[in-house]
Amino acid sequence: MNQGATLYVMNHISWFDIPVLASQQPLHFLSKSEVKSWPLIGWIITKAGTLFIQRGAKGAAQASLNEITQCLENGRSVVIFPEGTTTDGSVLRNFHGRLLQAAINARVKIQPVALRYPYKKGINPHVPYIDDVSFMGSLLGLTKSRPLEVELHFLQSIDHHLNEDDEISNKQLALSAKQAIASKLEINI
Repeated sequence: MNQGATLYVMNHISWFDIPVLASQQPLHFLSKSEVKSWPLIGWIITKAGTLFIQRGAKGAAQASLNEITQCLENGRSVVIFPEGTTTDGSVLRNFHGRLLQAAINARVKIQPVALRYPYKKGINPHVPYIDDVSFMGSLLGLTKSRPLEVELHFLQSIDHHLNEDDEISNKQLALSAKQAIASKLEINI
C-alpha cells in the first residue's frame, strides 16, 4: 500500500469488497448514490466519508471527478471501481478511464488492486453481488461461505508522468490498471 494520497483502482465483485479494502487503511470510496438509501449500510458509509455518484445524471461524472480530485489534493486516498458494476470475478469488464483523471489532476499515484474470493473449485459462488441478488440474499450467501477467504493483491503503482511535460491519458491508465489486475487474477482480456 502507498503512503500518502493515492487513487486505488480495483475490480469489483460485491458490496463486501468495500469493508475488505477499508480494513487495510482509511479510505474514501465512490459509490452509486442509491446505496445512500439502503437501511443501516447507507448511514454507515455516509458517515465513513463515502463519495457518491448519481449514475446516468447529466454532469454526474464531472462532479464526481471534481470531488475525487479535491479529496486527493487534501491528502486522502480514494478507491474507485472503474468497471462501474460488479461481476462474478471470472471476467473484467471495460475499465472506464474518466475518473482516473483525478489522479492526473491531483498528481498522485494510481494503485491497482486485484481482488479475489477463492473457493474450493475456483471462484466463490456465494460472494458476487450480481444480477437480481438482493442485499439480504447477498448477506445470507456470505454466511454460507465457510471459510470466507479473500485475496487482496496490491500491484505495482502506475506512474502517469512520462516526463516533466507529458502524461498518459486516463484511458491508457485504465487499460494499464486493467491489464495489471487481469494478469494477477489470470483473466484473459
